[in-house]
This record gives sequence, structure tokens and C-alpha cells, in this order.
Amino acid sequence: MLRPDRSTRRGVAALAAVLAALLAPARAARASPEDVLGFGARASAMGATGAAVAEGYEAVYANPALLSLARERRLTLGLAGAIFDLRAGGRRLSYAPLRGSVIGAAVPVPFGGALKDRVTIGLGFFTPFDVVVRGRILYPETPQFPIADRTQSVAVQAALGASIGRGVRVGGGFAALAALSGSVAVATDASGRVGTLVEDTLVASYAPVLGASYDLGAYRVGATFRGELVGRFNVVIHADELGGLTVPPLHIAGIAQYDPAQIALEVARVSGPWKVAVGATYKRWSDYPGPVEATVRCPEVDPETGEPFAGSCAAPAPADPGYSDTVVARAGVERSLALRPGATAHVRGGAFFEPSPAPEQTGASNLYDNARLGLSLGYGLALAAPLPRLTLDVFTEVQLLLPRAHHKQDGGAGAGAAGGVVHTRGVLVAGGTTLGVAF
Repeated sequence: MLRPDRSTRRGVAALAAVLAALLAPARAARASPEDVLGFGARASAMGATGAAVAEGYEAVYANPALLSLARERRLTLGLAGAIFDLRAGGRRLSYAPLRGSVIGAAVPVPFGGALKDRVTIGLGFFTPFDVVVRGRILYPETPQFPIADRTQSVAVQAALGASIGRGVRVGGGFAALAALSGSVAVATDASGRVGTLVEDTLVASYAPVLGASYDLGAYRVGATFRGELVGRFNVVIHADELGGLTVPPLHIAGIAQYDPAQIALEVARVSGPWKVAVGATYKRWSDYPGPVEATVRCPEVDPETGEPFAGSCAAPAPADPGYSDTVVARAGVERSLALRPGATAHVRGGAFFEPSPAPEQTGASNLYDNARLGLSLGYGLALAAPLPRLTLDVFTEVQLLLPRAHHKQDGGAGAGAAGGVVHTRGVLVAGGTTLGVAF
């Protein structure tokens, strides 16, 4: 039997250290913050509606077509946050709170003639204070709620809306998420010492956002399509020169953030002191491939013949997570009250129900997800001439993760299972405020 030389043993130790650092237990992350909480203080206060009632910068996500309603340039700054109380098997799982900033802008394009007051550009940003994107490789056996990390990502959106006439508006833009690509090279030099070279690049992934609306008297119908938005991380470990030790390229890869393709339809009363919106959003979660990807990949070309690889390398692939499509029901209401000339108050409320796309965790996996009932409240104050043209909005939102039982099969009783059943539940509390100025 051959014994590895000293450089080989060093190489194995170095490679093991790299893998240990990269494969530390962690939690999954899926979906962007606006998909979980809504985007903007007004929309979040109204049950995350907006396909038919969005205003200002919030329309870049809710429905770009409604940007064309903006008649003045407005910059909005704000703060938003959330805390989590998530429990599995009677035990509370610890998660860091969300804290971030909101930036929005709506800028009408000063065209003349037939295009006057018809085209508006909008921008929207949400930036957590302590991360750009959080994507952590997870051990499925560890009890965890992926929803907690779903909000921990920078969200960037830009769109343009145009009024065609006769109550018809259209718009389009994009949403972007951060993604990570890199490599780790592990090798021995001429003296037999092992070294590593790490290179990584922060990149962006994009998805289209398209919208349309139609006004019919006091009512408006809105529709929005959002494409699949995937924020991947992929770090490839190359260990080609380790003193005779052959190691295939290892991919530390997965999905840090994922928004499914979705279609939102909404009907709203938009004139008068009362504004009421009712709608539904279809989310294609069945396309979700799971949070991790294969570590060892089958080669595309046979290294001996150079021909396309036709055999089977038997590299294991992650199992299909078995997610299902969902339909989210939403409702929101706003009551406007004239306080004095140039000052108007807005009282808001809303609710939504989002089924869980994840299957019951019956085996060793403990990636828990529950149906969520969301309740929201908010208040807004809008000032116009002769007062300074300012808007102040605040909101609070409570999402109840409805109790769910996971019946574990033999060999799959997770931590905290009583009688082979793990009960999960939780609460998410979010809130924020924004201040806008017209100029």
C-alpha cells in the first residue's frame, strides 16, 4: 500500500480546512425582503397590495404602470426592520433581526406635446445595514426556518411607467439581487508548502417586472408579472497539485435568495376618501430547485477521449425539495382625512394569507415553513402647498406562522420531536417609517 508523502498529507489537511470553513452548519435563505414584507411603508400597511393602488416609488415593485400617475419629483428615505420568534419542537430558534434602509425616487420625464405628464421613471432600494446578501450552506437535519434569512438581501429595482390614454397604463423594469461567484485554488509549491488563493466576485442577477392597469370610473384593475429572480453563490475549489492526491473540482454552490415567477391581479376602488384593494398573487414555487447544488459535477467531456461524456459518473445530486405553487390572497384599505388646507392624513390597514409551498418534513430534513397570516396597520401624513411638500408614512406588520405538525417517519425524528411529531409555529413582527420630499 502506498503511503502519502508529507506534501500530500499537508494538502489533505489544507483541503479539509477549506471544506470545514465552507461547510459549516447554517441556515437557508430564500426570496427577497419585498416578497416577504412588501415594498414601501404604504404598501406594507395595506397588506402588501399595490397592483392597482400603488403610488410613487412603491410602484417599481407593485406595478410599474402606476408610476405614470406621479406628477412631481419625489425622493423618499426611510428605515425598516423585523424581529422573529420562531419555534420548532417547543424550542425557540435564534435569528438576528432585520434592520435596513429604504430609498425611493419617482421622476416624471418632462416631455412635451402628446407625451406631457405621461412618462415617469422610478427607483427603489432596500439595503440591510450589515449584509449585502446572506447565503449560507445548510445542514438539512438542523431545525431551521428559511424565512428568517429571506429578508437579508439588498434589493434593487428600476422601472418606467407610461400612460397610453383612455385609462390604460403600461410599465416595465427590472429587479436585481446580489449573487456571489468565486474560486479557491489549493496547491503545493516547489518547497512542499501548501497555499491557497481565493478569488470572489459579487455579481447581480436580474428579473423583469411588467405591469398594466385600466381605469374604469372609480375603479382600477391592475396586473403585474415578476420573473424568476435567483441569487446564486458558486465557489469552486480546485486542488490539482497536492503531491499525487487527485481531487475533482468541488462546487460549494447553492441559491442564496429566490423569488419565484409570479402574477399579481388586483381590483381597487381608487377615487374618493376610501380606497379599497382586493387581489391575489400566483407564485410558481414548483420551479424552486432547492437551496443547495451538487458538490461534484459530472464532466461534460471525457478527459481520456475528448469526446462528449456519455457515461454515468454517479455523482450524487440534491433531492428535489418538492415545493408546490401557491396563491396568496390580499386585501387593503385606506381612509383619507382632510385635516386643514394642504394637510391630509391617511389611515391604513390590510391582511393577507400565504400558504406554505414547502412539503411536510417527514424525513431527516428539518427545513420548516408554515402558512402565514399577515395583519398590518399604518398611518400617513401628506403636506402640500402652502405647506412644505412632505409625506410621512409609518407601518407595522405582524405575520403569524400558523401551527403545523410534521409527522416524522422512522429514522427521521428531528430534535424536539415528541412521539415522532415536530410542531412548528412562530411570529414575525415588522415595522418602518419613510419621509418623502417633493422638489
